[in-house]
Amino acid sequence: MTGNVVLKGSLAFIELGELLQQLGSGGSTGTIKLVCEGVKDSGYIYLKDGNPINARCGSAKGADALYGFFGWTRADFEFVQEDLTCDTVIKKGRMEIILDGLRMIDDGLIPEIIPVSTPRKTRREVRKGRGGRKKDLPIIKGPIIDYVYVVDEEEFSDGTDIVAQDKFGNWFWVILSGKMEVIRILPEGEAPIVQLTDGAYIGSIVSFLREGNVRSATVKAIGNVQLGVLDSELISREYAAMTDDLQSILISIDKRLRQVTDLCARTVLDCNIINTGHKNMKPLTSQDKNEDTCFRVTSGEAHVIRHAKGGDIHLCTLTAGDFAGPIPFLNTPHEPYSASVYASKNLTTECFDLKKVKKEYDQLSQTFKNMIEYMSTSISVTTGRVVDLTCKKKV
Repeated sequence: MTGNVVLKGSLAFIELGELLQQLGSGGSTGTIKLVCEGVKDSGYIYLKDGNPINARCGSAKGADALYGFFGWTRADFEFVQEDLTCDTVIKKGRMEIILDGLRMIDDGLIPEIIPVSTPRKTRREVRKGRGGRKKDLPIIKGPIIDYVYVVDEEEFSDGTDIVAQDKFGNWFWVILSGKMEVIRILPEGEAPIVQLTDGAYIGSIVSFLREGNVRSATVKAIGNVQLGVLDSELISREYAAMTDDLQSILISIDKRLRQVTDLCARTVLDCNIINTGHKNMKPLTSQDKNEDTCFRVTSGEAHVIRHAKGGDIHLCTLTAGDFAGPIPFLNTPHEPYSASVYASKNLTTECFDLKKVKKEYDQLSQTFKNMIEYMSTSISVTTGRVVDLTCKKKV
């Protein structure tokens, strides 16, 4: 570790998941060093562009080592910003790793290491706090707020519907403080999806670009909340300056989020989502395989399928203009590492070179990058909840 220490602290005050989110939202590259009382060896997590690519602690390496760190409840950490030379062995996206780590802690699959020097009362509080983390709804916290695009602030009281499903609206907000709940309404009933807190966005990236946009869910205040109104004119100008390729990617990802949200609602309401229709289809990419090709659908349909313990889950359907495969500035628990893609008989695609798009993405404002990151995080969290609910129902 030869770089500069840019951040240090204790996991007693910021959990590992929150630390990874904070460093990830800034696209950080470097090494997190962890020191925990009672553990002989120091731990190391290697980040590239904000994503963990490797980890080690003693003889443990890769994902095994990384997940073990979620049990280090009182470790000290320091982050050194530096170039990396280690191999990339962890393929999952940052948010999926965080969700998996917290889930494994809750299920008792990761041993918690609480230092002997921690007072007995505090040790009980730590165990109680960790065991009590399970909630019916996951909480999405957005990236660090960029106030450059915030033109006004609004306050709403507990229980207020900030956004109502099926109503028209083009306002776009960021949560400055407080908590909100996203609710999807289906004929079968109302389904709470997730909760949102500081830094999360209300409204989709493309919502303010559509004339007469219809909201796809209701968002309700939990307690008093303060929202920042974003400068829609400034955002619209930046969007209009993008190439058609980058615009198309954002629209495609927005469609994914809407489909996954609808799927989550159906799962919450006990609808059967296990799907076998892909069995007779040709696989384009296989889950857990290192696929590096991105393609765009030109006609027909491609189906994204998650193979989970509870059964095969149809996450979304891709149609003309949609993209499949790894996109360098998005990390979702879908293809290529956590889902397969199957082709309908009439599917046609074209390979897509993302180098120019990645270069264009790097030039975007921090606010637009934050919105894209938030959308990716939302897909990760919502997909994770679908998988959790499905597995529990099959137990």
